[in-house]
Amino acid sequence: MNHLKPLVFYGILLGLSGCYAIPEGMVLVPAEAFRMGTNEIDKDNQALSLGLQKPWFADESPEHLVYVSDFYIDQYEVTNRQYYIFCQATDHKPPPGWGGMKYPPGTEEFPVTHVNFYDASAYAEWAGKRLPTEAEWEKTARGPDHFIYPWGNDWDPSAANLSHSAKTTGLKPVGSFPQSVSFYGAHDMIGNVWEWVWDYYAPYPNSQYKTPDYDKKYVVVRGMSYLGVGHFPKEAYQKTMALMSRATYREKLNPLSGKIDVGFRCAKNATSLFQQFFGEKRVPWQRTS
Repeated sequence: MNHLKPLVFYGILLGLSGCYAIPEGMVLVPAEAFRMGTNEIDKDNQALSLGLQKPWFADESPEHLVYVSDFYIDQYEVTNRQYYIFCQATDHKPPPGWGGMKYPPGTEEFPVTHVNFYDASAYAEWAGKRLPTEAEWEKTARGPDHFIYPWGNDWDPSAANLSHSAKTTGLKPVGSFPQSVSFYGAHDMIGNVWEWVWDYYAPYPNSQYKTPDYDKKYVVVRGMSYLGVGHFPKEAYQKTMALMSRATYREKLNPLSGKIDVGFRCAKNATSLFQQFFGEKRVPWQRTS
């Protein structure tokens, strides 16, 4: 029977290599090569005719294959309460929107806003995490079936905290729209607030779209917000909201900007129980590529 002991041992190691102790408040997104972006084209220049700055889909193309390793991502956007704890622990300056050292009463579970890219990065580092890459964010929002929206392929303005007209709805506590949860369990990927990601605003590989904005060191934000899109006729407003709320849609900001409708969530490299116990060593039969 002694000859079975190595097999049992390696069986345990193999099991550990595929098991994860997911951190509290985060979800696991497994490794995969996924199709990022889109090949759609705004043939009629509808966006420009509405006075928008770029054609629909222009900076989201071409669709291209991106590999992402296993990672964790926050289930919810970082809240005022969480950010307050960070500020107290590090003497970091609180967001100006609070009007003081602490968030307004009753807003503890609202996503924190008025934070710039560097504020978000500092919080993530303090929490032992990081900001998600643009690819990780999109992968989380679209799921394995590459949905247009986190909830599926059909536009539903009531599925998330989005403005139905030029009148805004206001921020909501995180997780208030469970119908919008993504396949992997992340809430509010669309709606509530735009979210900082790690990447500079840059063209995708083989992109044909040219803009001077690519050279200005803007940082990408994703996910649309409760503020809506301004004043348009009703039909144009709804179409604009539907297109700007897609999980592939990209916006950019100066990294020093702290906007009323921009927040963030964090990510973290995933490590299996095997890696936690034994470091980066591999089970003998695991492939390295």
